[in-house]
Amino acid sequence: DHSAELGGIDVYVKAGSARETPNNNGVSHYIEHLLFAATRKRNPGDMDREMESLGATLDAHTTADYAHFSTTVRSRYLAQALDVLADAVNNSQFRKVDVDRERAVICDEIARRQSRPDEVCHDLLAKALYGEHPYALPVAGTRESVASITRDDILDFYHRYYVPSNMAVVLVGDFDTQQAISLVGQLFQGKSESAAPPRSTGAHIPKPAKQITVSRKTPFDNNYLAIGYLGPVASNYEDVCAMDVLLTYFGIGYRSWLSDQLQNSRGIISSGRADCITQPDPALISIVVAATQPNIAKAKDAILARIEEIKREGITQAELDRAKRSLLGEFAFQVETVSGRANNYGFYFAVSDPAFAVDYVGCVQAVTNDAIKQVARKYLDANAAAVVMVGPDVEDSR
Repeated sequence: DHSAELGGIDVYVKAGSARETPNNNGVSHYIEHLLFAATRKRNPGDMDREMESLGATLDAHTTADYAHFSTTVRSRYLAQALDVLADAVNNSQFRKVDVDRERAVICDEIARRQSRPDEVCHDLLAKALYGEHPYALPVAGTRESVASITRDDILDFYHRYYVPSNMAVVLVGDFDTQQAISLVGQLFQGKSESAAPPRSTGAHIPKPAKQITVSRKTPFDNNYLAIGYLGPVASNYEDVCAMDVLLTYFGIGYRSWLSDQLQNSRGIISSGRADCITQPDPALISIVVAATQPNIAKAKDAILARIEEIKREGITQAELDRAKRSLLGEFAFQVETVSGRANNYGFYFAVSDPAFAVDYVGCVQAVTNDAIKQVARKYLDANAAAVVMVGPDVEDSR
């Protein structure tokens, strides 16, 4: 893409909390905090200063399935930016002084997460639905697990998973393709060629035999209801796209069913959103609404009733078309920049196949009302759902 003198650089490593155990939970996120600290040839702060001198910054985040490191630079500085990222990925030192300093930072992040209702709901849904699968583990870990992680634990995880066969370097923008490929090979060739341990599969995630209910008293300003389901695996592209369209109709944007019907027309909720986290193993589908305590039960009944209607009748053609426009409009916004397109390719490398980054739009456009009904019946089973309630007026479940 030579439309602008920019290059997006993304490094994806299949090394998130799904590779962890309860004992080292949080180690992948810990590595994210430490990777840009110091290397063999760069001292603390050097990488940030070097990138700032190029007019760029370094970004990083960790999920259940991957760690992601990225930057966007003027294309004339592509080689220098790649050198910084490669040095961090290949040669981070994980000094004890940095490990000890970041431990307190991470524990503070974990504490702040407990003040965010959506994230508390997500963690409780994941724990209820995934059982012993590592998707049940919080990405950042717990205060207890982070407190027990040692430098040796960090180095062991790093050397296992930060290998070429387990990562992708994604470049999008104004550069010569062959020169860029050669440069990436030169900069990353020093890493071990050993294969990363295989990830777990979703075979041992049993569908709940009955509805799971969890309630927790929390000091939030409002009460929250969250309904969760196990969704499609990332490689089931047709189901992923149909579910994306269905959840866009149901709970994304001001024209969604949650906003239009439960918030504006009936006044049962004060806010609401539906989401599906696309993952190699079964996705986490969530519907989260805020409501006063007397309206929590009404909201639950209304949501479950609407889902049953969709299973029987689907949605109207106008609703289907509007949901597709909204979903694809958001997607177009996400990939309008070189960094957005690099991120898109890297994400699908991490969860399924990077080729699907190109096919996603066509897959969404092909979704029919029959497909909407099919995924609703297949995944949105009230008897296999997890129902979470949190807030000041909620009593802890036993």
